[in-house]
Amino acid sequence: MEKTKIHVYGQDMQMNKVDLGEHEVYAYETLVTPVMAVSMNDKLTITVWYVSNQSGAFLYPWDVMWLSMVSPYNQNKEFVGIELEYKGKKFLFMNPSPFRTGLFPYFEGDQETFEELNEDLVNLYIGWVATLNFGIWHEWEDVNVLVPQSGVWSDMQGHSWKWSTNPDGTATFSGVTFKLVDFQWKYQGTPEGVSMDGKGKFSPYLPLLVEGEGYYSFKDSSTGKETIIYAYIELKDLKLEKVS
Repeated sequence: MEKTKIHVYGQDMQMNKVDLGEHEVYAYETLVTPVMAVSMNDKLTITVWYVSNQSGAFLYPWDVMWLSMVSPYNQNKEFVGIELEYKGKKFLFMNPSPFRTGLFPYFEGDQETFEELNEDLVNLYIGWVATLNFGIWHEWEDVNVLVPQSGVWSDMQGHSWKWSTNPDGTATFSGVTFKLVDFQWKYQGTPEGVSMDGKGKFSPYLPLLVEGEGYYSFKDSSTGKETIIYAYIELKDLKLEKVS
């Protein structure tokens, strides 16, 4: 994450490009390396811009819901835009709403290439959700994870999960050392044919994982075909600054 200046654009009702000038924003960049994908066979760089600091952007650098902002009545005042770069080609999507209402989002670049990656992008989002945003995290809010813990739950109707945490080691970012916790969890939703599991390391003093991987699998009820989505995230560096 870093603060930068970018030129912001929108479109009027006649789809004419509207220049909204240069604005200072927060930029978040994520590099995606495919392991096994539907169409993606090279690295994908995702850059996202926000008006203010959004720690959640570390967790969700790509959100399928952003495409719902094609309306000029969109009221999202934080999300500014996203740029995808793949094999030397770029696609830009900008939301003008933080700076002027009544305009449509602006698109620029090689849209066809990224439409071909649409299934991979959807799977990427689901993979992140499975790895990072399962309900188990809320269970740990009131648990002392700095001592070994575990738990199980079932509604006796085919929905169950189990988890465990164990303190193990430290990590240092920007000269500050944080205690780490190993975690594992597993969810089974038999009626829906869905299962998820994850493991990795986190610190109760950081708002994002230090390392994590997870699987999301589901079966198509009509064809019986099983789809398995895998995601992995590792925090390489984190810039910290003291605030009053």
